[in-house]
Amino acid sequence: MSEGFESVYILENGLEAWQSAGYPTTEVDPDLLPGQSVSRDSNAAVTDMTESERASQESEKTHTHAFLPGLVENYANQYKLPIKRDLTVLFVDLADSTATVVGKSPEEALAFVQRFMGLVTGVALSFCGDVKDYEGDGALLYFESVTEATQAALKIREALSNETLEDGSRFRARLSLDVGPTVIGVVGTSLRRSVALIGPSINLAARLLKQIPPDGIIATKTIVDCLREEAPALAERFALFNERLELKGFEQQVVTAYAIADNEPL
Repeated sequence: MSEGFESVYILENGLEAWQSAGYPTTEVDPDLLPGQSVSRDSNAAVTDMTESERASQESEKTHTHAFLPGLVENYANQYKLPIKRDLTVLFVDLADSTATVVGKSPEEALAFVQRFMGLVTGVALSFCGDVKDYEGDGALLYFESVTEATQAALKIREALSNETLEDGSRFRARLSLDVGPTVIGVVGTSLRRSVALIGPSINLAARLLKQIPPDGIIATKTIVDCLREEAPALAERFALFNERLELKGFEQQVVTAYAIADNEPL
Protein backbone atom coordinates (compact mmCIF):
# COMPACT_ATOMS: atom_id res chain seq x y z
CA MET A 1 0.00 0.00 0.00
CA SER A 2 1.11 3.55 -0.66
CA GLU A 3 1.20 4.42 3.04
CA GLY A 4 3.56 1.55 3.82
CA PHE A 5 1.11 -0.62 5.77
CA GLU A 6 1.17 -4.33 4.99
CA SER A 7 -2.15 -5.15 6.68
CA VAL A 8 -5.16 -3.13 7.73
CA TYR A 9 -7.78 -4.43 10.15
CA ILE A 10 -11.19 -2.91 10.84
CA LEU A 11 -12.55 -3.34 14.36
CA GLU A 12 -16.27 -4.00 14.57
CA ASN A 13 -18.21 -1.53 16.75
CA GLY A 14 -15.39 0.99 16.41
CA LEU A 15 -14.17 3.09 19.33
CA GLU A 16 -16.57 1.58 21.85
CA ALA A 17 -15.21 -1.93 21.22
CA TRP A 18 -11.64 -0.65 21.35
CA GLN A 19 -12.20 0.96 24.76
CA SER A 20 -14.08 -2.09 26.06
CA ALA A 21 -11.07 -4.23 25.20
CA GLY A 22 -8.91 -1.98 27.40
CA TYR A 23 -6.81 -0.51 24.62
CA PRO A 24 -5.44 3.01 25.27
CA THR A 25 -6.86 6.11 23.56
CA THR A 26 -5.44 9.61 23.18
CA GLU A 27 -7.13 12.92 22.39
CA VAL A 28 -5.98 14.47 19.14
CA ASP A 29 -5.92 18.21 18.51
CA PRO A 30 -8.09 18.72 15.37
CA ASP A 31 -5.98 21.73 14.41
CA LEU A 32 -2.78 19.72 14.05
CA LEU A 33 -1.61 19.35 10.47
CA PRO A 34 -0.89 15.88 9.05
CA GLY A 35 2.38 14.56 10.42
CA GLN A 36 2.26 16.70 13.59
CA SER A 37 1.75 15.14 17.01
CA VAL A 38 0.90 16.27 20.48
CA SER A 39 3.19 15.47 23.40
CA ARG A 40 2.02 13.46 26.39
CA ASP A 41 2.41 16.46 28.67
CA SER A 42 0.45 18.80 26.45
CA ASN A 43 -2.21 16.14 25.96
CA ALA A 44 -2.52 15.73 29.70
CA ALA A 45 -3.01 19.46 30.02
CA VAL A 46 -5.83 19.30 27.48
CA THR A 47 -7.46 16.41 29.35
CA ASP A 48 -7.30 18.26 32.67
CA MET A 49 -8.83 21.51 31.36
CA THR A 50 -12.12 22.71 32.78
CA GLU A 51 -15.10 23.25 30.50
CA SER A 52 -14.63 27.03 30.62
CA GLU A 53 -10.97 26.65 29.68
CA ARG A 54 -11.93 24.36 26.81
CA ALA A 55 -14.47 26.88 25.56
CA SER A 56 -11.89 29.67 25.74
CA GLN A 57 -9.34 27.61 23.82
CA GLU A 58 -11.89 26.63 21.15
CA SER A 59 -12.83 30.28 20.73
CA GLU A 60 -9.18 31.18 20.22
CA LYS A 61 -8.70 28.33 17.73
CA THR A 62 -11.61 29.68 15.68
CA HIS A 63 -9.54 32.78 14.97
CA THR A 64 -6.04 31.30 14.85
CA HIS A 65 -6.49 27.77 13.47
CA ALA A 66 -3.99 26.46 10.95
CA PHE A 67 -4.87 26.78 7.29
CA LEU A 68 -5.48 23.66 5.22
CA PRO A 69 -2.26 22.96 3.30
CA GLY A 70 -2.62 23.72 -0.39
CA LEU A 71 -1.06 22.21 -3.50
CA VAL A 72 1.96 24.52 -3.26
CA GLU A 73 2.55 23.57 0.38
CA ASN A 74 2.32 19.90 -0.54
CA TYR A 75 4.94 20.44 -3.25
CA ALA A 76 7.17 22.18 -0.71
CA ASN A 77 6.79 19.29 1.75
CA GLN A 78 7.48 16.57 -0.82
CA TYR A 79 10.22 18.09 -2.95
CA LYS A 80 13.25 20.27 -2.67
CA LEU A 81 12.27 23.60 -4.21
CA PRO A 82 12.48 24.97 -6.81
CA ILE A 83 10.66 22.43 -8.97
CA LYS A 84 8.97 22.69 -12.35
CA ARG A 85 5.46 21.44 -13.09
CA ASP A 86 2.92 21.86 -15.87
CA LEU A 87 0.15 23.81 -14.17
CA THR A 88 -3.05 25.36 -15.47
CA VAL A 89 -3.65 28.86 -14.15
CA LEU A 90 -7.05 30.52 -13.93
CA PHE A 91 -7.37 34.23 -13.24
CA VAL A 92 -10.69 35.50 -11.92
CA ASP A 93 -11.09 39.28 -11.93
CA LEU A 94 -14.12 41.04 -10.45
CA ALA A 95 -15.46 43.52 -13.02
CA ASP A 96 -16.33 47.11 -12.08
CA SER A 97 -15.22 46.51 -8.51
CA THR A 98 -14.00 50.07 -7.95
CA ALA A 99 -17.38 51.56 -8.84
CA THR A 100 -19.11 48.94 -6.71
CA VAL A 101 -17.19 49.65 -3.49
CA VAL A 102 -17.24 53.47 -3.82
CA GLY A 103 -19.40 54.80 -1.03
CA LYS A 104 -19.05 51.67 1.07
CA SER A 105 -17.27 51.68 4.39
CA PRO A 106 -14.03 49.65 4.57
CA GLU A 107 -15.91 46.99 6.53
CA GLU A 108 -18.66 46.81 3.90
CA ALA A 109 -16.11 46.67 1.09
CA LEU A 110 -14.28 43.83 2.84
CA ALA A 111 -17.53 41.90 3.28
CA PHE A 112 -18.30 42.39 -0.41
CA VAL A 113 -14.89 41.15 -1.56
CA GLN A 114 -14.98 38.27 0.94
CA ARG A 115 -18.34 37.12 -0.41
CA PHE A 116 -16.87 37.08 -3.93
CA MET A 117 -13.66 35.34 -2.88
CA GLY A 118 -15.58 32.77 -0.85
CA LEU A 119 -17.53 31.67 -3.90
CA VAL A 120 -14.41 31.53 -6.08
CA THR A 121 -12.38 29.61 -3.50
CA GLY A 122 -15.12 27.07 -2.82
CA VAL A 123 -15.39 26.19 -6.50
CA ALA A 124 -11.60 26.00 -6.98
CA LEU A 125 -11.20 23.52 -4.12
CA SER A 126 -14.13 21.41 -5.34
CA PHE A 127 -12.31 20.90 -8.65
CA CYS A 128 -8.99 19.90 -7.02
CA GLY A 129 -7.52 23.36 -7.56
CA ASP A 130 -6.19 25.91 -5.14
CA VAL A 131 -5.76 29.64 -4.63
CA LYS A 132 -2.25 31.01 -4.94
CA ASP A 133 -3.00 34.67 -4.38
CA TYR A 134 -5.85 37.01 -3.58
CA GLU A 135 -4.93 40.21 -5.34
CA GLY A 136 -7.28 43.08 -4.53
CA ASP A 137 -10.44 42.21 -6.41
CA GLY A 138 -9.08 39.14 -8.20
CA ALA A 139 -7.64 35.72 -7.55
CA LEU A 140 -5.00 33.50 -9.13
CA LEU A 141 -6.06 29.86 -9.08
CA TYR A 142 -3.99 26.90 -10.21
CA PHE A 143 -4.75 23.29 -11.14
CA GLU A 144 -2.88 20.17 -12.19
CA SER A 145 -5.59 19.39 -14.76
CA VAL A 146 -6.65 21.51 -17.75
CA THR A 147 -10.09 19.89 -17.73
CA GLU A 148 -10.71 20.56 -14.05
CA ALA A 149 -9.53 24.15 -14.40
CA THR A 150 -11.93 24.73 -17.29
CA GLN A 151 -14.79 23.10 -15.41
CA ALA A 152 -13.98 25.34 -12.45
CA ALA A 153 -14.07 28.44 -14.67
CA LEU A 154 -17.54 27.53 -15.94
CA LYS A 155 -18.77 26.73 -12.43
CA ILE A 156 -17.39 29.99 -11.03
CA ARG A 157 -19.22 31.97 -13.70
CA GLU A 158 -22.42 30.09 -12.91
CA ALA A 159 -22.05 30.53 -9.15
CA LEU A 160 -21.41 34.26 -9.47
CA SER A 161 -24.39 34.75 -11.77
CA ASN A 162 -26.66 33.04 -9.24
CA GLU A 163 -25.51 35.23 -6.35
CA THR A 164 -27.91 38.14 -5.91
CA LEU A 165 -26.51 41.15 -4.04
CA GLU A 166 -28.39 43.46 -1.70
CA ASP A 167 -29.13 46.00 -4.43
CA GLY A 168 -30.47 43.33 -6.78
CA SER A 169 -27.32 43.22 -8.91
CA ARG A 170 -24.93 40.28 -9.22
CA PHE A 171 -21.22 39.65 -9.37
CA ARG A 172 -19.63 39.90 -12.81
CA ALA A 173 -16.14 38.62 -13.49
CA ARG A 174 -13.66 38.03 -16.29
CA LEU A 175 -11.86 34.69 -16.39
CA SER A 176 -8.72 33.63 -18.29
CA LEU A 177 -6.92 30.30 -18.67
CA ASP A 178 -3.48 29.15 -19.78
CA VAL A 179 -1.25 26.15 -19.13
CA GLY A 180 2.48 25.64 -19.27
CA PRO A 181 5.71 24.92 -17.39
CA THR A 182 5.67 26.69 -14.04
CA VAL A 183 8.51 26.98 -11.58
CA ILE A 184 7.52 26.70 -7.93
CA GLY A 185 10.12 28.28 -5.67
CA VAL A 186 10.79 30.38 -2.61
CA VAL A 187 11.13 34.17 -2.89
CA GLY A 188 12.00 36.73 -0.23
CA THR A 189 14.36 36.52 2.72
CA SER A 190 14.58 34.55 5.93
CA LEU A 191 12.50 37.28 7.61
CA ARG A 192 9.71 37.35 5.05
CA ARG A 193 9.36 34.75 2.35
CA SER A 194 6.75 32.94 0.36
CA VAL A 195 6.40 30.26 -2.28
CA ALA A 196 5.85 31.76 -5.74
CA LEU A 197 4.62 30.46 -9.08
CA ILE A 198 6.70 31.77 -11.98
CA GLY A 199 6.05 31.10 -15.64
CA PRO A 200 5.04 32.74 -18.93
CA SER A 201 1.58 31.16 -18.78
CA ILE A 202 0.80 33.21 -15.67
CA ASN A 203 1.81 36.46 -17.37
CA LEU A 204 -0.12 35.57 -20.52
CA ALA A 205 -3.28 34.66 -18.64
CA ALA A 206 -3.11 37.97 -16.76
CA ARG A 207 -2.81 39.89 -20.06
CA LEU A 208 -5.75 38.03 -21.58
CA LEU A 209 -8.14 39.16 -18.85
CA LYS A 210 -8.59 42.66 -20.26
CA GLN A 211 -9.44 41.35 -23.73
CA ILE A 212 -12.94 40.15 -22.91
CA PRO A 213 -16.11 41.70 -21.47
CA PRO A 214 -17.48 40.76 -18.03
CA ASP A 215 -18.81 37.20 -17.77
CA GLY A 216 -16.51 36.05 -20.59
CA ILE A 217 -14.02 33.21 -20.33
CA ILE A 218 -10.90 33.44 -22.51
CA ALA A 219 -8.30 30.73 -23.06
CA THR A 220 -5.15 30.22 -25.06
CA LYS A 221 -4.94 27.84 -28.01
CA THR A 222 -2.83 25.58 -25.79
CA ILE A 223 -5.77 25.16 -23.42
CA VAL A 224 -8.23 24.39 -26.19
CA ASP A 225 -5.83 21.93 -27.85
CA CYS A 226 -5.49 20.07 -24.54
CA LEU A 227 -9.28 20.00 -24.13
CA ARG A 228 -9.69 18.53 -27.61
CA GLU A 229 -7.65 15.58 -26.34
CA GLU A 230 -9.04 15.34 -22.80
CA ALA A 231 -12.59 16.71 -22.97
CA PRO A 232 -13.87 17.37 -26.52
CA ALA A 233 -17.26 18.55 -25.29
CA LEU A 234 -15.61 21.31 -23.29
CA ALA A 235 -13.40 22.29 -26.22
CA GLU A 236 -16.47 22.72 -28.42
CA ARG A 237 -17.77 25.43 -26.11
CA PHE A 238 -14.89 27.70 -27.08
CA ALA A 239 -15.05 29.77 -30.28
CA LEU A 240 -12.09 31.44 -31.96
CA PHE A 241 -11.67 34.89 -30.43
CA ASN A 242 -8.58 36.25 -32.17
CA GLU A 243 -5.89 34.52 -34.23
CA ARG A 244 -3.21 37.14 -33.59
CA LEU A 245 -3.69 39.04 -30.37
CA GLU A 246 -1.29 41.91 -29.74
CA LEU A 247 -0.37 41.81 -26.07
CA LYS A 248 2.18 43.87 -24.21
CA GLY A 249 5.28 41.81 -23.55
CA PHE A 250 4.31 39.16 -26.08
CA GLU A 251 5.11 41.07 -29.28
CA GLN A 252 7.43 38.30 -30.50
CA GLN A 253 4.86 35.58 -29.94
CA VAL A 254 1.73 34.71 -31.91
CA VAL A 255 -1.06 34.57 -29.34
CA THR A 256 -4.24 32.86 -30.49
CA ALA A 257 -7.17 32.96 -28.08
CA TYR A 258 -10.55 31.28 -27.81
CA ALA A 259 -13.44 32.46 -25.70
CA ILE A 260 -16.79 31.48 -24.26
CA ALA A 261 -18.99 34.52 -24.77
CA ASP A 262 -20.64 36.32 -21.90
CA ASN A 263 -24.08 35.66 -23.42
CA GLU A 264 -23.62 31.92 -23.93
CA PRO A 265 -26.05 29.89 -21.79
CA LEU A 266 -24.47 28.60 -18.62
